[in-house]
Amino acid sequence: MTFNKYLLAITSSAILSAPLSAATIYKNDTQEFNIGGRVEVRGNLTDGDYADKSRVRLNVNGKNQLNEDLTVFGRYEFEITENEDDNDANMETRHLYVGAETELGSLIYGHQVNAVTYLTDFTDLAETFSGYINDKTVTSDDRSKNTLRYIYQTDALTFQASGTQNANDNADGFGLMAAYKLTPEFELAAGVTSSDQEYGNTINTQDTDTSNSYMLAARYTKDSVYLAATGMQGNISADGISDSDFIAADAFAAYYFGEDQSNMLNVGYSYYSADDIESLDTNFVAFEYARYIGNFAVYGSYKVALNNDNSSGNGRENELQLGARYGF
Repeated sequence: MTFNKYLLAITSSAILSAPLSAATIYKNDTQEFNIGGRVEVRGNLTDGDYADKSRVRLNVNGKNQLNEDLTVFGRYEFEITENEDDNDANMETRHLYVGAETELGSLIYGHQVNAVTYLTDFTDLAETFSGYINDKTVTSDDRSKNTLRYIYQTDALTFQASGTQNANDNADGFGLMAAYKLTPEFELAAGVTSSDQEYGNTINTQDTDTSNSYMLAARYTKDSVYLAATGMQGNISADGISDSDFIAADAFAAYYFGEDQSNMLNVGYSYYSADDIESLDTNFVAFEYARYIGNFAVYGSYKVALNNDNSSGNGRENELQLGARYGF
C-alpha cells in the first residue's frame, strides 16, 4: 500500500479501530460483516536472554445502516499468546464494543480505545518500540473497559471525549482531545485525561488517588516523510506513591521508500520521568527497518536504553526484536 493509503488506514484505525486488512464475509446495500486478524512471530533478545513474543489476533466486525441517518456497528477482537514454560495459551480481549454513527457524530460503548488514543497514536507507529509514555493510567492508555466514547470529525477537525467506569482495579475517569489539520500535511492536537484509581503496590494497599495528564502533539506528512512529536505532563499515583509530578515526551520519524513505498526506516525516542517513582522511568532511542509485501511484513527493531531506563522491565537493558507478520 502507498504511504498516503497507509496513513489513512492508521487514522481510520485510531477512530473506529477498523482493521488494516480484513475479509468481507457478507455485504449488501445496508449490511456488512468482516473477519480479520494477524499471525505474528516475534523473538526478543534482552541482555542475552531470549523471549518468544509471538501472538495471534482475531477480530470480527460488522455494521448495519438502519436508515439514512443512523448506522450501527460492533467489533470483537482478542489476542492469543503462549506461555513460556508450557503449551498453554493466554487469551486477552482487546476490543468488545457496539456503537452508532449519525451526522452528529459516533457514540461507542465497551472495551475500546480512549479518546486521547487518537493523539498518542501520532508517535505510536513503530512495529515494536513505541507507545510507552501513555500506558501508566487507565484513561490515557490505548484501551480500557467499560468506556463510553463520543467522536465528531470533519475534514479538518477531530474531537473525542470518553468516560471510563471501573475499568481496572476500581478505576474511573475521563479523557478529552481535539485535533485540527492546519494544512493537509500538518496536524496539531491537544488532550487531557483524569483518572481516580488504586495506586498501592501491595495487596493490602487499596487507596485511590487522582492522576492527571495534559498532552500536546503534532504530526507532519509529506511525500515519503512522516514526523511526529508528543509531550505530556501532570501528576500520577502509582507503586504506593501518591500525587507525583511527571513529564514525558515521544518523538517519531519515518522514511518510506522503494516500490509503492513498501520499505520503512524509522527512529523513535521515548522519555517518561515521575518524581520518586523509579519503576516508571523510560528513556530510550529505537531504530527499526520494516518491509511490507501486501499483507506480509518483516521487521527488525533495536532499542538503546539510556540513563535509568526501565522500559524493558529488567532495568537499563538494550533490546533486539525480530518479527514476521501475516495479516488477513
